[in-house]
Amino acid sequence: MITINTIFNFMRMKTIRQFSLILAACAAIFLTGCNSNDDTPPTGGENNDEQILFGPNQTQIGNGMKMFQIKQSHTIKKGVYTLVGWIYVEEGATLTIEPGTIIKGTNKSYDGREAAQGSSLVIMRGAKIMAQGTPAQPVVFTSAQPAGQRKASDWGGIILCGKAKNNLTTMTIEGGVEADHGGNDDNDNSGILQYVRIEYGGYPYAVDNEINGLTLGSVGRGTTIDHVQVSYSGDDSFEWFGGAVNAKYLIAYHGWDDDFDTDNGFSGKLQFLLGVRDSRIADQSNSNGFESDNNASGSTSEPITSAVFSNVTLIGPMGQDAAFANNKSYIDGYSWGENSGIRTGIFQAAMQIRRHSRINCFNSVATGYPVGLMLSNDGRGDTQGAANSGLLKIKNVYFAGMGLLGADADKKDPTAWSGTISSDYFKKAEGNNKEFSSIADLKMKQPNSKQANANYAPVSGSPLLGSASFTDTFLNGSFFTKTTYIGAFSGENDDWAKTIQSGGWTNFDPQNTNY
Repeated sequence: MITINTIFNFMRMKTIRQFSLILAACAAIFLTGCNSNDDTPPTGGENNDEQILFGPNQTQIGNGMKMFQIKQSHTIKKGVYTLVGWIYVEEGATLTIEPGTIIKGTNKSYDGREAAQGSSLVIMRGAKIMAQGTPAQPVVFTSAQPAGQRKASDWGGIILCGKAKNNLTTMTIEGGVEADHGGNDDNDNSGILQYVRIEYGGYPYAVDNEINGLTLGSVGRGTTIDHVQVSYSGDDSFEWFGGAVNAKYLIAYHGWDDDFDTDNGFSGKLQFLLGVRDSRIADQSNSNGFESDNNASGSTSEPITSAVFSNVTLIGPMGQDAAFANNKSYIDGYSWGENSGIRTGIFQAAMQIRRHSRINCFNSVATGYPVGLMLSNDGRGDTQGAANSGLLKIKNVYFAGMGLLGADADKKDPTAWSGTISSDYFKKAEGNNKEFSSIADLKMKQPNSKQANANYAPVSGSPLLGSASFTDTFLNGSFFTKTTYIGAFSGENDDWAKTIQSGGWTNFDPQNTNY
């Protein structure tokens, strides 16, 4: 502290030069001590607690910068934190998050000002995340907004980048993120996401360049992903860009664009997936349950997108509301979208497969979409030919309450949707696919997410029970659980998606949860 006596001592100096030098040094010390109100955000090189968790209560992760790098392994203890800025876990580092931890993503900077980039967590190639919750104590990533005020795109999302193969070699992940993915190691390990919820993420960095709820770039099968729920994402709920990671027990709930999007040679295996739409939330690009491309150009570059899905339940918008209309007069996104950069649009298909994709789906059910199956060539790849040649398989799949069974081209005005190729393929006898005119014909307990206690499981007498088949060679191996039922649930008491109100890990009402 500078005192009057200090100044008097300065005045006793024999030369003006001596006085000036000491006064300048004292002024520098004084200004440094007053820097707490400076607008310069805290930085920090290596990553100890003080540099990762800022503030007197150690409850902030990051410092609001667009690239905050975690270069050493770190454990986030159970607690409630705010994620501020874009956090990059760098190669060689492992970020461990203890069960029961809640991390709130924000679009604010370190000092409370608006931050255009929002906040996101990026796991770089060669880094790991260990977010291993439990059924009673999931790890939750959610909005920093208070209950009742949360909306899609309140923050960015979670991005995993790995060293597995994709069909464009090294790629930069979408969303404006400075992160590459891709390599030659399909067994690469990016860590664990288990019993995790991701809510109100999906940030539109630019048109057609968005961060998804969970983005996976070339993630290898050494990674563990199961029991993950993505809710109210501002873009796709889940999107894979290449990679070979397997996953079970995934939930896409009330997302903006596609539920499960596969691109760039993704070849993983997936089982027990639930996708549920809100009838008033759809994207300008036309929202689907599945969307799948080999790549944007529709080339035959290898590896070909060839993921294998089984036991999927897709609940579309039709049947959620008797007043549903597939137009922007009805689909208003609750006025969330136009102010945050996302744009409202219309719904399209339960399964849209295009651009030379060869994904496969078995033992699954979808309800209430304007189109059931859309096999689209659109000038980029012969998807329809691949289907008719058995290079992609849709088998033992049940559709109910669809506007059209099939359509042969995407991105058209709904009044122009038509197609016999997709419908004829779906009806092929060897596929054992079935169409039901009404959702009620499936005898599901309560397939309407707008009513309390929704339950998407079949009840006694449902055609979904006892109808599964695992004889196809694509379902060989130890990964797939050999079920007797179609869809994600064996019956109304199947509790893998048990909610927090019932002592489980999922949450279908995050808007009204006090975190």
